[in-house]
Amino acid sequence: MFSSDNNSHYNAMKLNIEKRFSRGLSVLANYTWSKMIDDFGNSGTTNPFNRRFDYGTSNDDIPHLFHFSAVWQIPQISMRGFGGAILNGWGLTGISTWRSGFPFSVTSGSDNAFSGVGSDRADYVGGNAALDSGRPHGDLIARYFNTDAFVPNAIGTFGNSGKNILRAPRFFGTDVGLLKTNHIRERFSTQFRAEFFNVFNHVNFNGPSANLSSASLGRITSAGDPRILQLALKLQF
Repeated sequence: MFSSDNNSHYNAMKLNIEKRFSRGLSVLANYTWSKMIDDFGNSGTTNPFNRRFDYGTSNDDIPHLFHFSAVWQIPQISMRGFGGAILNGWGLTGISTWRSGFPFSVTSGSDNAFSGVGSDRADYVGGNAALDSGRPHGDLIARYFNTDAFVPNAIGTFGNSGKNILRAPRFFGTDVGLLKTNHIRERFSTQFRAEFFNVFNHVNFNGPSANLSSASLGRITSAGDPRILQLALKLQF
């Protein structure tokens, strides 16, 4: 995408597999491997005198994205009356998502460039900026990345660390839905739905504080929603 202000480039490979089985079951799986690059700053233009300074990995870049979904219309049972009303009309749905974490930059927290913009990046002084993401949760949230690898940018500069050189934690979530449809008359039916969001109650941490002036630098202080159950009853006519 090109505009009079900024440019972005997106390239991807997409794979899609769909299969319909007997007895009402269908599954769909898709995987996207992509790269998105642009020259948008994290909070506006970092260097107003050189927009190419912000050329790098996009804030929206997700290199790996995988979805798996299934729908099962549970087969009908040859039964009338109350038993048939209870046992028939059921359906089950589910979707799982795995994706890379979003990228982020380490910012100085000071306008040492005296640009009036105030979005200077930090100076990188060496060492491994990224730490092992497979550490125990306590270690992960206390120090997500190597904060010692960054210092405030030198006076009169915009910082030498690259844009979005680090990446927030990965995401995994599974949602499951159970539905029951009852046909009351030809034109009327009811549908009951029980929906479980994040059914496995998997912890999905948000990104850490990456501002050098923050007291919580390097710490993860929030996470996504825990398991949520939602019930609904719908009358259709």
